[in-house]
Amino acid sequence: MTVIKTVRPKATSGKNIASQEKSLALTATTSKSKPKANSKPNRKEKAPAISPYSSYGLIKGALIDDTLQMFQGWELEASKQVNLDQVRASNSIGASTQAWLKQVCSTFSRRFDPSGRDRALALAVLTATGRRHWKPLLLWHMAISEGLLGDGLSWAWTEFEAGGDLLQTPQALDWLEGQAGHGHPEVTDWSEATRKRVAGGLLKAGVDFGLLQGRVKRRFTAYYLADEPLLYVLLQALASNATTAAALADPRWLWFRLPETELEHRLLQLHQAKVISYYRAGSVVDLKLPASCAEALVQKVWT
Repeated sequence: MTVIKTVRPKATSGKNIASQEKSLALTATTSKSKPKANSKPNRKEKAPAISPYSSYGLIKGALIDDTLQMFQGWELEASKQVNLDQVRASNSIGASTQAWLKQVCSTFSRRFDPSGRDRALALAVLTATGRRHWKPLLLWHMAISEGLLGDGLSWAWTEFEAGGDLLQTPQALDWLEGQAGHGHPEVTDWSEATRKRVAGGLLKAGVDFGLLQGRVKRRFTAYYLADEPLLYVLLQALASNATTAAALADPRWLWFRLPETELEHRLLQLHQAKVISYYRAGSVVDLKLPASCAEALVQKVWT
């Protein structure tokens, strides 16, 4: 049998009660007269800072083949500095001059972090699938690193969606100069010659990645993102968005000319082919992919 003991409070004399009431009243008065030391006025949260544009990257170019060679010889266990020193010493990329070799190494160092955010790209290049689809994989990582390229590709999409069939340097220059009023006043600090080189470099990058074609009048191509890089980009988008629905609506898909409706159509095709499992009802999305992240896709599926 369980015995429950009841503990009764000790009797309190009238004198003690009066003393306690006086103490409580004094405490209440003190708390009213003195504000809390850690109380702070409400402040509005600051909007995230906009990263300034750099003219350096687009002027140097996409360096697609040089970057591929750099990643192919990269040792992930070694530091970036050790790897870059090795490239400079051996000229493993076959640069025509020491000056060009130095520029390629500097550009690579500014753009990529093979042991960090770009590790999946470094692993992808070790696979036949990654090398076959090198351009769209590189485009994703480079456009994230080079904010000016990413924004430029988004602008090119608006021109394409509006029915345009070509882009020319004066159009790109007008867009670039207009960015000064959209959080990028640094553009006005560049010389006119620099702005023209950047505008031309943006269109040249579009040609290098297969989004445009031509030398003077850059015409839009019938661009198609293959299934393998589509899944890679999808896993990257999922990793950087709070929800699956947000990842599917990520504006960075427009770099590849894939608005959300077209992306959903492609996912349904992959679902029918039993490559993925995809169901959607409004904002509720049930998505099952062959890997949990881009690194796992590269290492377990592509290898």
